[in-house]
Amino acid sequence: MDIKDIKYISTIVEMASFSKASKKLYISQPALSQSIRRIEAELGVPLFARDRTKVVPTAAAL
Repeated sequence: MDIKDIKYISTIVEMASFSKASKKLYISQPALSQSIRRIEAELGVPLFARDRTKVVPTAAAL
């Protein structure tokens, strides 16, 4: 994990949305989602609880 990954996580937490975070970060939403999945696989823990309307950070993301 590097500083870019930490920025991605903190922006998603701040915006509570992958799509809003991707706009703020100037990257596509699929690229952001793929990065988060890679980080979660690297760490072995989920960082966000996702559903259709919101994204909630898990304890590992905070």
